[in-house]
Amino acid sequence: MNVPPTVRIAGPAEKDAVAAVLHDAFVDEDGLNYWLRQGAAKERARRRFFHAAVRDTLHPNRELWLAEADGLHLGGAIWLRPGDKAFDHSPLQEVMLLPLLYSIAGFEGLQRARALGGRLAAHHPREPHAHLSFLGVATAAQGRGVGSTLLKAALAPLDAAGVTAYLEASKPRNVALYQRHGFEVTGEFELPGVHFWCMTRRPRT
Repeated sequence: MNVPPTVRIAGPAEKDAVAAVLHDAFVDEDGLNYWLRQGAAKERARRRFFHAAVRDTLHPNRELWLAEADGLHLGGAIWLRPGDKAFDHSPLQEVMLLPLLYSIAGFEGLQRARALGGRLAAHHPREPHAHLSFLGVATAAQGRGVGSTLLKAALAPLDAAGVTAYLEASKPRNVALYQRHGFEVTGEFELPGVHFWCMTRRPRT
């Protein structure tokens, strides 16, 4: 990467670009590994999950971000706006999504995902907040400040609007990154093989 990355909201035709970056970035992430299919099916399951997440599966109004430089997509993020909840589907929508989710997680993984979702929901701030659902940097671009650049770009309009930001992390190094950008650990819990940190950032003036 010869120039600093440019960060922008992804266009309607760039969903696959965001999905590809996140698929690469989350190659071995404990939070996903807890419920996604593993073994020989792991790669395909992760790919299918992120291609679904950048569309309507996570939330119809999700906001997609891209970081790019030298013509390459280096990082991506999915944000939910205040009041929007991840996987907040009607009973009919849940039934329609079941084949996709089963292909991604399997029966045991679906049970784990539901339990995990309940634990995560309990730690959200009570006030309206933007939720950083996923932020990832392509493997080849990690350690070059791309994640920080993505965060700064997305947090600036939240600060201007006085909006709280919230996220979850399952790697200590990511916790440290988010702390450098003003997030504080406001909750923690542990499940077999994975520890979650729930982090909140009050708007800065």
